[in-house]
Amino acid sequence: KSFYTGTGVWYDTAVNWAVGAGVLNVDEGFWKFSPDENVTREQLAMMLWRYAGRPLISEGNLPFSDAGALSPWAVEAARWAAHSGILNGRENGCLDPGGKVTRAEAASMLVRFLEGTSQI
Repeated sequence: KSFYTGTGVWYDTAVNWAVGAGVLNVDEGFWKFSPDENVTREQLAMMLWRYAGRPLISEGNLPFSDAGALSPWAVEAARWAAHSGILNGRENGCLDPGGKVTRAEAASMLVRFLEGTSQI
């Protein structure tokens, strides 16, 4: 289990909650929380998937030409997020899993997640 001791910054309470809820890791593992780095598209998909209870999706392939670029720990989360309509491709039809999630993309993903939670 991950533990977050806090550093006296404004987001300590939120990180504590997210670690306790299993949404984030702060030690080495699938992806380590790093507040000084940008959040990637696959990381946001992972956080939403974990928050949703790690639902399993039986449909296999992702419809993105760069789906093979997903980190192994993000495949199930991305499959769920794409199947649920939460995660879409970029304008070029690529997923760009390691790309920085823009503010607009994060807002759109959160809205689609919240609108779809009754169906998930």
